[in-house]
Amino acid sequence: MKTAIVIIADGVNQKSFEKLRKLGKLPFIDELSKDSIEVKKCISVFPSATVSGHASIATCVHPGYHGLVGQSWFDRKSGEFIGYDFELTLPDNWIDASTKLSDEHLTVKTCYDTLREKGVKTFSVDIIKGADYNFSFIKPGLDKGIGFARFLMFLRKFAKHKGGGKFSKLTKMFLPVFQHEVAVKNTIKAIKLGCRFGIVWFMETDFASHLFSPEKFEGNGKQYVYDSFEDALRDVDEEVEKLYNRVVKITGKEPILALLTDHGQSALKSGDKYHLDLVDVFSEYNLNAFKNLDLDEYENRMKKKADAVIAVSGPRMAHIYTLRNREEVLEVLKSLECVDQIIAREERIVYHEGEAFRLEEVDEVLGGEYPHAFERIDGLIVSERCGDFIITAKKGYEFEKAYYKGAHGSLLYDDSVGFAIIRCGKNLEIEECFITDVIKLVLREFIP
Repeated sequence: MKTAIVIIADGVNQKSFEKLRKLGKLPFIDELSKDSIEVKKCISVFPSATVSGHASIATCVHPGYHGLVGQSWFDRKSGEFIGYDFELTLPDNWIDASTKLSDEHLTVKTCYDTLREKGVKTFSVDIIKGADYNFSFIKPGLDKGIGFARFLMFLRKFAKHKGGGKFSKLTKMFLPVFQHEVAVKNTIKAIKLGCRFGIVWFMETDFASHLFSPEKFEGNGKQYVYDSFEDALRDVDEEVEKLYNRVVKITGKEPILALLTDHGQSALKSGDKYHLDLVDVFSEYNLNAFKNLDLDEYENRMKKKADAVIAVSGPRMAHIYTLRNREEVLEVLKSLECVDQIIAREERIVYHEGEAFRLEEVDEVLGGEYPHAFERIDGLIVSERCGDFIITAKKGYEFEKAYYKGAHGSLLYDDSVGFAIIRCGKNLEIEECFITDVIKLVLREFIP
């Protein structure tokens, strides 16, 4: 039987990828593209964020259908704030992103379910589970809980010690750069166990892009330290080559190997005005908003009623749930310099640059700088988990107080467009497709 492996290189935008490739910095990926189905523009879903993107890759549907509508969202019925990003939800609202996403919140079948019905043994080294063997993406072996994840994220937080408004050099020391190697080792374990299909997450391209900017090239390439986005992507190139060669050695056959990104990444501007906490912004307008807490927890702590809940993704996109004063909340959003689009979910109205228009007109109004905006928005807002308003950030802005130099989540091109290469012995170029189409393409080659 053939072996098929899907590798997600997190947060790699198409422009940066192509630039490094043309400079000859990605030799194995360039070799991989021969005898391949190559998608020049692989378009993310909305929000263009990790959790939504990975779920869309594994289920082949947009977030409104699989239920993971962002890195975080608010459950109106229970009053619970749901978050998947480790740092968003500690300690009260922890969702174990390494083990529970499929079990708790996905509302449709994954590709693992489909292949199980066909008798194919599967594995996951990813945040989306449900395979026959579910491996950790940050430590050797099968998933067994979140203790190590807590420790790893503590190191990341410690590494963010700020001196003079900048990240400490300790950041580089604590970047978990071995994650790619761990992912490869766990994949090899799965292949040796007889698995013939799996999804693997290479996460550090995203973190390096956040930290250094997706436009930061010419890193020093030290073995244990990244100092640029380039270093992280070149590491992917090396680890994919190791993985490919090991699978050939174990199985005696070349695997079908797909490499894609879940979303892109945009460069951010420096200065406090470009990194905003929307809770603070709302308070300036005498509106009570909160995030990362359950409703009763907020009201018990603050001794007052909330007007809105904010759930951020990327963090260049946010769900806004209005609990009171809906019109006032909308007027505040319209007044903010940082906001690019406001999508009123129930009314299907989009506000942009002082104008309001129907969602069905969005592609005509926004143009190619916001690729396939209608299909992506429409594929999100079918879910009742979405906010009453969904907002995106203008170029250079993010909805979070941070010193990051890159972020994603919005509808803009750099946030949204990546690449896909499927090495399968077929030579075909596709100009563009969605990330939801990639596993469909893989399975056509994997299962006749």
